[in-house]
Amino acid sequence: MAVSANQLAEASHYNTVATTVNKVFGDNYNTAAVTDASRIDTHKFGWGATNVANALTTGTSITAVRLQDLVERANVSVDHINVTDSTLVFAVPTSRSNVTAATLVRAEDLNVVDDKFTNTILASDAHTTIDATNASALNATPTSGGPYTRSSTWNNKLVGEHKWTWGSYNKARYFFNAGGQVRLSLAMSGGSTAGYYNWSDVINEMGVMNLLWNNFTQSNATTAGTSQAKGFYNLTQYYGDGSDAGATNEGLLFTSNGVTLSRTVGDSGTSGSAYGYITGPGTFSQWGDWAIIGGTTSNTIYVSAYSAYSTYQNLRFKIYGKYADAGASVSLKFILDDSAHANTIDGTMTPTLSYLMPDNVTQGAATFSVTPAPTVSITNNLTSPDDY
Repeated sequence: MAVSANQLAEASHYNTVATTVNKVFGDNYNTAAVTDASRIDTHKFGWGATNVANALTTGTSITAVRLQDLVERANVSVDHINVTDSTLVFAVPTSRSNVTAATLVRAEDLNVVDDKFTNTILASDAHTTIDATNASALNATPTSGGPYTRSSTWNNKLVGEHKWTWGSYNKARYFFNAGGQVRLSLAMSGGSTAGYYNWSDVINEMGVMNLLWNNFTQSNATTAGTSQAKGFYNLTQYYGDGSDAGATNEGLLFTSNGVTLSRTVGDSGTSGSAYGYITGPGTFSQWGDWAIIGGTTSNTIYVSAYSAYSTYQNLRFKIYGKYADAGASVSLKFILDDSAHANTIDGTMTPTLSYLMPDNVTQGAATFSVTPAPTVSITNNLTSPDDY
């Protein structure tokens, strides 16, 4: 709310600007609950720092110290988020960028702060972004439930589940609002069966999967899957995968692509798209070509493009999410379902858990921090009765 220049700052104007600053840097919704109907629209605001006073009574003098508190919060905010911008500059005196004791605080000074928050920091949800230079990608060591790996063969389904915890719903909010992410990557190695080669083709191409405040994304992926464009604020208390009372796919976040092979093997002199690896050539001699796995004709793994094997295109890794502990935690579950084929799948499956942690940023008395970092525990480690 811009106020005419050339007048001293008034308490009502200051209160309005301070409320806007608190909306980002502090928290105007600190009584938020995960069940609030307005969750998606309002809870995305707030990084959890100490609010500045925003209810000054009429006639209160707006001191240089109060303005400096706003300026420092604005400059820290611009430093933290992913925008190309600069620190605040005031009109009087020309190009002044600091606030010293006994400086008269004018309406235009507050206007500068208000403009920075309204038109830069809050514009297009920029407050939820993070400058890469102010973030740390960190591996997470599970506090319990591990090891998170599978080395024994399986035939039908693998289910893994882990839970990220912040200690309170508001702490989780501040983490995601500030651009924090929780991440999952999977790797398969060391196998030699047709089932292994099909699933490793799917798994090893997905890259790192990231839960954001409003989305679920991939990074460093070879093959793109399908995101449901759901993030932290879209989660409910149910997965919706058939294991709970949720509606079908209520918590579905991501579905991988299927097997994506280019058939350039064998000795027929032709090429094309392969639908998957199979054991033995079957009765289709034209496509009964050995896959170059080890490089000899004695291998028993083949590729096929016939419709009988097109279901390998539909192998899908899925990941579901839900909130837990009144919003203080996020549970993520991933499922590999091979029950349509019941192939023997060997090798080692290894999930890696990590997170993007916003770094602390300080200027003067203003400090941005969303510490402590989240912790993670394993609640289904790939060796439970639902893994077979």
